[in-house]
Amino acid sequence: MKKKMQAYKNWLKWLGLALIGFFCLLYLGYHLAYWQKIYPGVKILNQPVGNKTIKEATFLLEDYLVSQNQPEFLSLFSGGQQWTLDLKEINFSYNSNLTSQKAYQIGRAGQAWGDFQNKIKIWFQGENLSLDYSLESKTLEEKINNLVTQVFIPAVEPTIKIDKTQSQGSSQIIIEQGKDGQEIDRRKFLEMINQQLAWTDFNPIEIPIIKVSPLLTSQQMAETKIRAEKFLGKKIILTTSENRWELEENDLIGFLSFTNGFDQDKIASWSGDLATTINRLPENAAFQFTGGQVTEFRPAKDGQTLDQAKTVDLIAQNLKKLEEGEQTMTLSLPLTITPPAVKTADVNNLGIKELVGQGISYFRGSIANRIHNIQLASSHLNGLLIPPGETFSFNQKLGEVSQSTGYKEAYIIKEGRTILGDGGGVCQTSTTLFRAALNAGLPIIERLAHAYRVGYYEQNFPPGLDATVFDPTADLKIKNDTPGHLLLQTKVDLKNQKITYEFYGTADGRQVSLSKSRIWDQTPPPPDLYQDDPTLPTGTIKQVDWKAWGAKVSFDYKVERNGEILQSRTFYSNYRPWQAIFLKGTGPVQ
Repeated sequence: MKKKMQAYKNWLKWLGLALIGFFCLLYLGYHLAYWQKIYPGVKILNQPVGNKTIKEATFLLEDYLVSQNQPEFLSLFSGGQQWTLDLKEINFSYNSNLTSQKAYQIGRAGQAWGDFQNKIKIWFQGENLSLDYSLESKTLEEKINNLVTQVFIPAVEPTIKIDKTQSQGSSQIIIEQGKDGQEIDRRKFLEMINQQLAWTDFNPIEIPIIKVSPLLTSQQMAETKIRAEKFLGKKIILTTSENRWELEENDLIGFLSFTNGFDQDKIASWSGDLATTINRLPENAAFQFTGGQVTEFRPAKDGQTLDQAKTVDLIAQNLKKLEEGEQTMTLSLPLTITPPAVKTADVNNLGIKELVGQGISYFRGSIANRIHNIQLASSHLNGLLIPPGETFSFNQKLGEVSQSTGYKEAYIIKEGRTILGDGGGVCQTSTTLFRAALNAGLPIIERLAHAYRVGYYEQNFPPGLDATVFDPTADLKIKNDTPGHLLLQTKVDLKNQKITYEFYGTADGRQVSLSKSRIWDQTPPPPDLYQDDPTLPTGTIKQVDWKAWGAKVSFDYKVERNGEILQSRTFYSNYRPWQAIFLKGTGPVQ
């Protein structure tokens, strides 16, 4: 019996070894059979690619695509409208080789157990891959954005209004329900496009639309109407120390929310508009030196800022009180007050006693726009104060120079050309200020000469006494190193075409000496240049740039006080020779 039992165990042992050997041979044979080939059960676009190399699978797919006669457009439609998506414009193309490589990698991820499971899965269930492709996503996004604007229909929000046309002078609340809108479901739309392209499905795509519905239920309309009637004849009065505003019944009813409570967004929007009329920066007092004393001609103003968050809460709280029965609510608006740096009361504490420096320039021959800009820039600078120790920046004090701030086009120097640009003539004011600062004996921190000699700045003056400005590349900076404030007064004499800038402050005994301008390396301007211009009629000549001699110029600047040298430096200017340029018309004569 024991021998039989032992023989049976040996038989089972050999059977197990035989089975293991069989499966090992089977596993080895399977992998040898599909060496460098895609495993069976894998399909691409329903095309079997098992037992094929990557190259063979790629050829199969390319032949399949040729047989499908891929169209050049993808049709799109919605609500009776049709559009086409040009696949060439988005640089669309299929990548058969990439998909074949992905098919080959199934079961070859390098994870033994996972690869084994995938091989079993595709053997019994199979796996069907879509086709890889490439396109320009940004261009496709632009196409979709264009469609979005065409399909979009904004929803009309429900509104409440008061009808006062009723007989006997009574008012009636009218609620308009609003209208539905629509917009494209962008995420779903993009998914549909990608899905159909991946499966070579070129059937027309219906653009997915999202309905935007602001419509009210009958119950919401009835409840809102009852609430709105409680605000008839009521008001909220909002005040500051300077102004007052009234929110009347129409305004109050407009703040109601159709889903109970109040519409915080509408209240916030109204508060934002109110803030634009209330908010202001602090304004320093501006002074004028007349008859030996400083007199105020623009008082100081506190800056103020509306606290919009508190205003929204304040209005919402008092709307609730009106709804509960109050008739009128008077509220003080929450403001943050910022005092100015120089107050009106400081008029006698600034050390402004006398004239300490004057600058003059002439603008004879200027066009009307240039004179306008000179006047405007001078008015902005007039009355400004420079505290002791502060460095004055011309660009910073003058602010933005553009048509939006009132300046007009006149000739400026830009990028090596004389062209029409906003604020032409502003350099006349910076030049005049430079001369006033020199005569006042002030430190010149930053100054840049013009690219070429400008005739305006040499009227009654030698070359080299100009200062160009162009924010942010060129600035004029002056430091007040006197013991008191400096007051700047500007005067524009239209009759004599003359500008005078004057600094008033405290004279501390400093003496200023300016040497004569030294001129060398004078260079004649290049020959006149004529350029054909088809936009001008034939026979027309138009000058757009003017000749000027080039030169190098310098002058010495020295400031002394009681034997102490405060300033000693030489200013240099390197003016390029400038060519006259004429445009010669070659266009048709009109």
